[in-house]
Amino acid sequence: MKYMLTLVMMLLPVAAWTAPDVKIDIVAEKVVVVEKDGKKLEQRVVTQEVLPGDILVYTLSYKNVGDEPAKNINIDDPIPNDTVYIVDSAYGPGSEISFSIDGGKTYKQPSLLSYEVDVNGKKVKRKATPEQYTHIRWSVPEVGVGKSGVASFRVRVK
Repeated sequence: MKYMLTLVMMLLPVAAWTAPDVKIDIVAEKVVVVEKDGKKLEQRVVTQEVLPGDILVYTLSYKNVGDEPAKNINIDDPIPNDTVYIVDSAYGPGSEISFSIDGGKTYKQPSLLSYEVDVNGKKVKRKATPEQYTHIRWSVPEVGVGKSGVASFRVRVK
């Protein structure tokens, strides 16, 4: 019995330290169009300088470096100031993608995003447009130990 108790006590601290640990890296790249063999091709370059009309791609790479599966992970990213989300550009295999128009407090599918305005004393519901999106969320059901994934979106500089 004493041996069994000692073994359990040795295992408890180890179990207390196991946990999922999802690390996220973000890269922002500017889309440039180059001509090669008479064809126009899109390339991405890391740059510090952007101009109105430029297209930027934000790529979020994530990996579970912990020792347990990470379940029901939400990866939230703000849409940068002075940019507008490009419709249907959000990408994230295996995730559900939703958007916020209230600074990341709530998230919904684009068709459900709405807000109210006062028109002649009456509250009128309006559908939100991509110009009003403030954040994007990727909801990932599970990221296994050592597993990774990617999410991305595009914006246009105002």
